[in-house]
Amino acid sequence: MKPLNEKLLVKDATINKVQFDREWFYKLDDMAFYLKEDLSEVEFIFLPMQIDGEQEFVKCSSFEDIMRGRKEIE
Repeated sequence: MKPLNEKLLVKDATINKVQFDREWFYKLDDMAFYLKEDLSEVEFIFLPMQIDGEQEFVKCSSFEDIMRGRKEIE
């Protein structure tokens, strides 16, 4: 399992993210690709995000939700 560091995730340009209510939310598909893991059990919400210049509503999860979901998969 690949270790996660939220400060590095915020700086990583390959992961789409949005700050909502003072918390970072990460596009779940990008995180699954980055980690090369199945994150289908991770809780998510739909948030608007600018992707390639267009606004889309995508599945997003907080860092804590991703960490909690990963532990359940183990």
